[in-house]
Formats: sequence, C-alpha cells, structure tokens
Amino acid sequence: MEISSLLTTYAKLAAQASTSYSSSGVLKEDVGRRKEELEGDLNQALDTFESLIERLANLHATAHPPPSASATHALERHREVYAEYQKEYQRTKANLREAEQRANLLGSVREEISAFKSSNHSSATDALLSERNNIDNSHRMLDDIMGTAHDTRAAFAQQRSNLQGINSRINSVVAQVPALNSLLGMINSRRNRDSLIMGTVFGVCTLALLYFLFG
Repeated sequence: MEISSLLTTYAKLAAQASTSYSSSGVLKEDVGRRKEELEGDLNQALDTFESLIERLANLHATAHPPPSASATHALERHREVYAEYQKEYQRTKANLREAEQRANLLGSVREEISAFKSSNHSSATDALLSERNNIDNSHRMLDDIMGTAHDTRAAFAQQRSNLQGINSRINSVVAQVPALNSLLGMINSRRNRDSLIMGTVFGVCTLALLYFLFG
C-alpha cells in the first residue's frame, strides 16, 4: 500500500479513535490493534522511502557526468514529499495522543465521581445507622427508667402497706389494754407534781440565800 493511502487510513482511524475509548480511558481493543498495525506499516514504508532517497542522493553525488537538472529537481521533490509525509504522520499521531489523554482525563473524572458518589452513599448509610443506634439506645434508656419507676412505685406501695399494718397493730394493742392511757396520765401528773415541788424548793432556797447575804 502506498504511503499516502496509509496516511489517509491512519487519519480516519484517528478520527474514529476519538470516540473509541472505554469509560476507563483505554482505547478499545480492535481500534488499538488496528492503530498499532498502521503505525508499524507507516514506519516501515517511511523508512524504506527515506532509504531510497538516500541511495538516489548518493548516486547523484557520484554520477559522471553529473545528473541533469530534471533529475536533481526530482530528488529534491522526493525529499519534500518525504518531509510532508513525516509531518502529516506526526500530526495525526499527536492527535491520537491528545485524544488518548482526553479519554484518560475523562476516565479519571468518571472514576472520581463514582468514588465520590459511593463515598457519599456510604456516609449517608453510616449516618442512618448511627441515628438508628442512637434511637435504639434512647429506647433502651427509656425502658430502664420506666422499669426503675415501676420498681420504686412497688417499693413505696409495699412500705405504705407495712406502715398501715404497724399502725393497725398498735391500735389493736391500745384497744386491748384500756388502762394504758390512764397509766400514762398518772405518770404525767406525777411528773408535773415533782416539777412543782422542785420549783418551790428552789425558790425557798434562793430567798433564804438572799436573806442571809443582805439581811
């Protein structure tokens, strides 16, 4: 295949490759394989063309008599064509590299977006689980408080019942010993009388002492 045809096919492949990258930024397998084949064919064809130009230049340099003006012009034209082929080949190759870099960049952006979404989803899930745990803990604390309140209420009820029983037994004892109140009254009366006697004695002693001192 001629170099110009190879370059045309290569340019078409470059245009196709701009939309032939996977989501991860890697060139699709069939397009990548075709790219390598075309680049190999182009490198070989250009090297062969360059070698022919060099051989022709050597022949012109050693020719006797020197080559005609038309032959010299033809050699220069071959060199110009070779330079144009190389320029077009390198330009297309650069376009392919740029397309690959863009695809890699887009692939990296997609991966970062996917990782960000996954991270946000994980963070949201963790937040929901944490909130669920907090609610469960609150429910357990409330159950414990309610249980403690019920136990305290039952203890108070039992204590009230015990006090009522004691009071009932005391009343029963008082009812069974009717003289107890009379006995207590007599004790109080005697205590009051003793206090009165002690007060009188103390007063008399005080008056006697004052009379002795100042009389």
